Amino acid sequence: MHDGDPVSEHEAARISASALTQFAAAVLAWAGLRPEDAAVSAEILVTSDLFAIESHGVARLGYYLSLIEAGVIDLTARPVIERETPSTATIDAGNGFGPPAAHFAMAACVAKAKENGVAFVTVRDSNHFGIAGYYAMMAVAEGLAGLAATNGGPQAVPTNGRITMLGTNPLAVGIPAGQERPFLLDMATSQVSWGKIELARRAGESIPPGWALDAEARPTTDPWAADLLLPLGSDAAGGGHKGYGLASLVDILCGPFAGSAFGQHVAGMRSRRQGAARIGHFFAAWRPDAFRPMEEFRADVDTLLAELRATPPAPGHDRVYVAGEREFLAEDERRRHGIPLHSALLAELRAIAARASIPLELA
Repeated sequence: MHDGDPVSEHEAARISASALTQFAAAVLAWAGLRPEDAAVSAEILVTSDLFAIESHGVARLGYYLSLIEAGVIDLTARPVIERETPSTATIDAGNGFGPPAAHFAMAACVAKAKENGVAFVTVRDSNHFGIAGYYAMMAVAEGLAGLAATNGGPQAVPTNGRITMLGTNPLAVGIPAGQERPFLLDMATSQVSWGKIELARRAGESIPPGWALDAEARPTTDPWAADLLLPLGSDAAGGGHKGYGLASLVDILCGPFAGSAFGQHVAGMRSRRQGAARIGHFFAAWRPDAFRPMEEFRADVDTLLAELRATPPAPGHDRVYVAGEREFLAEDERRRHGIPLHSALLAELRAIAARASIPLELA
């Protein structure tokens, strides 16, 4: 499941998903993206907000604008397939904007999987692509299973380490069901994403133990002192070596397999290396009916998900959820009542709106 939580007492306003998407697309087009690239990027950002993953939603607009204004992203680049077989492809993003390149790659992956049963596509020399779950759900929408992963600038330490060597390196898997909603696992391989630290800073709240270390590699609950993220599982006693291993696997898939940068050689948010990010992505899609009849598969997934949700809850908990359920419930609520904006984020968006002379309509 994701590591984002909906805003509550810090909520300043609500805005419809359509209005927020239009605003984000207009801002990105103003910044220089082609209209079609701005549109798909805005949709991916707002999907994150609909899923209550605020760390990767429109809160990223300012960061994206800073990269564009610094000239470290080539807005004229178009993804190019450089190496291809019937079921694989290697795509060069040319240091272009991440979401359009990733969308192009997953669409190619889906098309190949439909034709051949399974497909794998890598992307090199890209940039931050938003939430991995969006791309996994592109496959699910076509009746396929999908996987998406990306590396990023180093923010997390290896287990027992004291300097950052790996990104938060998220991965997502989407599986279609029948009557149940899809299975959607979307997770960082660090204990949390850096966006959670930013949200805590914005809210003026402490962070739980086990999330991060300070610059001297000492445990901290102060988000302003947090400097080094811990791998999923936290320290060695908590199983942090498992998260460290998963993060390394994602880096291998997105770096060496894609021919892109990896580990400490990736630039990005809080990275020691400057210049083009050279982020890599990895996508997979496969047809369940390549293995067995589709209806039988869907029925079994339905049974598993329903049985998991029916697990008796432990004391102090009201129920058991399955991966993706909280995201879909948040999406339902936010499509009905609007996306909540934190007061600090609303101020940031209004500042962007003023710079771009683009109205921010809270409708």
